[in-house]
Amino acid sequence: MFRNLPRLITLPAVIALSASLTLTACNGDGSDDSGLGGPAPKTSASAALSASALATFTQYTGSTAGRATGAPIRLGFINTETGPGAFPEYTIAMTDAVRLLNEQLGGIKGRPVELDMCHPQDAAQAEQCAQRFAGDPTVLAVLHGAVDSDTTAFHRTLSPKLPLLGGLPLQPADAQAQNAYYFSSGQFGALGVVTYATQYVRAKKVSMLTSEGFAASERAVAAIKQGLEASGVTVTVAKYPANSTDLKEPLTASGAAGADLFIPVVVDPAQCVNIHNALQQLAINTQVLTLAGCLSQDVRAKLGDYPRWNFMTFNISAEAGGRDDSTAWQLRALKEWFPPLAARGVPSTAGVMMLQMILVAARVVGSVPADNLTPTTVGNQLKRFAGPVFLGVPRLVFGTIPGLPAIGSLSSRVYNYLGNDNWRDTTGGQWLEPPPPSTPTGRPSSSTR
Repeated sequence: MFRNLPRLITLPAVIALSASLTLTACNGDGSDDSGLGGPAPKTSASAALSASALATFTQYTGSTAGRATGAPIRLGFINTETGPGAFPEYTIAMTDAVRLLNEQLGGIKGRPVELDMCHPQDAAQAEQCAQRFAGDPTVLAVLHGAVDSDTTAFHRTLSPKLPLLGGLPLQPADAQAQNAYYFSSGQFGALGVVTYATQYVRAKKVSMLTSEGFAASERAVAAIKQGLEASGVTVTVAKYPANSTDLKEPLTASGAAGADLFIPVVVDPAQCVNIHNALQQLAINTQVLTLAGCLSQDVRAKLGDYPRWNFMTFNISAEAGGRDDSTAWQLRALKEWFPPLAARGVPSTAGVMMLQMILVAARVVGSVPADNLTPTTVGNQLKRFAGPVFLGVPRLVFGTIPGLPAIGSLSSRVYNYLGNDNWRDTTGGQWLEPPPPSTPTGRPSSSTR
């Protein structure tokens, strides 16, 4: 399926997706002498779910509803918790997702999940997390939230010993890792932008805007530009200094006013706000498509609401709804579980991703015979796992995307924000794939027909 994808697909693009439990660190009490763990988040017990929601969740995991009482299954969890590239909302959501699994969904075939959390702030600490996990014979696998630093040494240390299940590959080393399995493509699926622009917008002219000084952003822009131009689209790119606050001049230089589609490639919420303000000041009404980094509470607080743009994502939107019966039931179950997290400021994207991760882990680990449960057998099952992902991509195939063996799918979705918490499914229930070079302009690939 991916055999003929252009080499540019291996270039990283930028996205930040901004969805009873026992937590242990090195000391077993929520503390960690290394400084890499930290106290377990303290949350109230999960609200009791309806029988239909429980049935939906357990049908997916393969367990029987109820409290898990067997011997614990220990999993590592790595996530950047503090600093400018931190994702603390992932830890909050994962904590609640595992509590749900243990208290109401029967755990993994009756066994509760016990997490060993590690929160690195840089590459060296990430490697220490891998050493810790790999050196603990009771850890079966590792769950990956997001690490905003080079993960080369982390994966090199971990992969010979333990399999990893992740939702958001941020680094090239994530996507290229052995014995690692990501159920969304993150920044590496950004070329779905090309499919959206050519098949849904029928764009002839595209404008792009990004900040200077971020190599990953510039590679993303170059990859998208190359893909669009290969499809016959005229592309104009403009850049601005990262510390700029008035973006009217670079926005004008990008040609956004005369384009069919405007694509800001940004990760900083403040720049999302600045771009929105510049569009308003220049009275530019061109359709906007951006990545999920602008779906930030900071953006909403400063603007009073999210921008009314199109957003690319890698799971089914909890707000826009689903068309098929299976997805609709999954959305109903999610909406019963998620409100307490929303009240604590956790974005739905973070809640969905962490819930997906623990449900996939329960399904995969639970499929291994109890008398043969080892890191090797779990890794083999993860490699063979073909989906579907709960509220996610319908199909996974690991090891087939050139240069990205850890990514099982490049599929993406696009949703349009209408304001006041209303969303529209822009792609009409279809998953987008990056087009192979032979796909004629404007002709849908087989995955979007």
